[in-house]
Amino acid sequence: MIPIIRWTLWQRRWSVFWWCVGITAFLALSLGFYPAVRDQAAELNQALENIPKTARAFITDQSDILSPRGFLSARVFYLLLPLILSVLTINLGNSLLAKEENEGTLELLLSRPISRARLLTAKALSGLIILAIVGGVALIDILILSRLVGIEVPLADIALATLLCLLFVLSIGCIAFYMSSVGQRGRLAGVGIAAFIGLGSYIVSSLTSLADWLKWPDKFLPYHYYRPGEVLNGSYDWGWAWLFVIIIVTLGILSWASFRRRDIG
Repeated sequence: MIPIIRWTLWQRRWSVFWWCVGITAFLALSLGFYPAVRDQAAELNQALENIPKTARAFITDQSDILSPRGFLSARVFYLLLPLILSVLTINLGNSLLAKEENEGTLELLLSRPISRARLLTAKALSGLIILAIVGGVALIDILILSRLVGIEVPLADIALATLLCLLFVLSIGCIAFYMSSVGQRGRLAGVGIAAFIGLGSYIVSSLTSLADWLKWPDKFLPYHYYRPGEVLNGSYDWGWAWLFVIIIVTLGILSWASFRRRDIG
């Protein structure tokens, strides 16, 4: 199993490198605006008062966007970081097995003394390691950049917000991974389904303050339990984060059950 993990990571080494470079550039660009925002807070507050409530709901879960926590949530954690990392996890979930199938090496791997369960586990762990590397780089970037631009938010709160973001995007990526384990038809639909659930739940959750009838279906969507603003403020109920863990474990079990039964050839 270890050789498969090493080989998968080696295959994707340049992809991981450019993901780290890209996310560093994105975070530097996003957080670099804070000094200008802080210095023009009075003028910006007047402009923000004219923004419709609907628009504000799509960019932040904080009432004070110009505060350090509000700015960090709005510019990084509320949408853009989970969106970027969701692209990564959906791509990984969809391609970790597909790459071997497309190159005709999946049958070769299974002809060796390794079970399907161990192969699936090795691929899943490879994806988890890649996400941990990119997420770790993102965390280091945020910690350093926030201090450089004067965002005074406790480092522990930033780390916890990043952890919650990783749990959320991993649960979305596991949807694509499960669909990929079903077979080619599932793989073709996996990206669309995972993206639809991730983006759709964000839209529904953002609109719940404007449409009360959305609050009931919102409770069954993952983004409802992703609340970075509450994490940064130290008021998040971490019992909700276990729902992401349950989703990840459940989809992992379903992937194993599906992959061990499917016809490969």
